[in-house]
Amino acid sequence: MRYLSVCLTLLLLATNTVFANWQKISEADYVWGPFKIYNLSLFTETGEYQLGTRPLMLTLKYAKPVDGRDFAISLARSWSNLGITLENQDEVVDRLRKILPNIKKNDQLSYIALSDKGYFVLNDTVIPEEFNQAFNNAVVSVWLDPQVEIGRKLLESQKNVETIVVQMPKAEAVIPSEATDDTEPPPEQAVSSEPNNANTSAPESPAPQNDKKPDASPTNEDQEIEISPPADPIPTWQNPTG
Repeated sequence: MRYLSVCLTLLLLATNTVFANWQKISEADYVWGPFKIYNLSLFTETGEYQLGTRPLMLTLKYAKPVDGRDFAISLARSWSNLGITLENQDEVVDRLRKILPNIKKNDQLSYIALSDKGYFVLNDTVIPEEFNQAFNNAVVSVWLDPQVEIGRKLLESQKNVETIVVQMPKAEAVIPSEATDDTEPPPEQAVSSEPNNANTSAPESPAPQNDKKPDASPTNEDQEIEISPPADPIPTWQNPTG
C-alpha cells in the first residue's frame, strides 16, 4: 500500500514538472570580494512573481565547489538571521546534510517549490527527498526575502523574460521519502506581511547588510568553500587540501 502511495506521488510530481515551461524572470550574481560564488536565477510558469507564487524554481549555477553538508548548515544559519524557525529544524538540517551531495564548479542546484511541497534537483537528477510547505517557504525566503540584497536585485530586474523547457528526470528515477509533518509555514517575507510585487522597487528600509570582510582572501579561485547563502553573506574559506 505504501509502495502504491509513493508511485502515485511520483506520477503527480512528474506530471507537474517533467515538461514544465519555466519562464526566467531574472538572474543575479552572488559575489564575495573579487570572487563570483554562484549565479542565481528565478523562474515561474507565468514569468511573474509576487509573495506566495507557486510553483517556482530557484537555480544556482556554481562558480566554486562547495560541500553539501556546509550548504545545509548555512541554510540554517540564514534562517536564524531572518528570524525563521522550523519545527524539528535540527532533524531537517540533518536530513539535508545526508542527502545533499558535494557541488562541483559549474554544477546547477535547483529548488522547485510546488504549492505544498518541494525538492532539490542537482543538474538533471532529482535528489530523492521531499520537503513540506514550511520548508518550501523557508528556502524561498533565503533568496527572495527583501532583507536579502540578491533577492532585491532579482525582483527589481525583471527584464528580458525568456521561456525555456526544463527536461526533468523520468519519474522512476525519483524515490522521495515522506514529506515532513505539516506545520504552520513561516512567511517568505520575514520583515513585512505585505506582498512583495516583483515590479516594485526595493523596500524603503531594508535590513542593513553585513559588510564585514575576512582577514585574508584565498589565492585559489577553485578552492572548495563553505557555502553561505546571501542572508549570511561571508563564506568561510577552507584551507587548501593537497
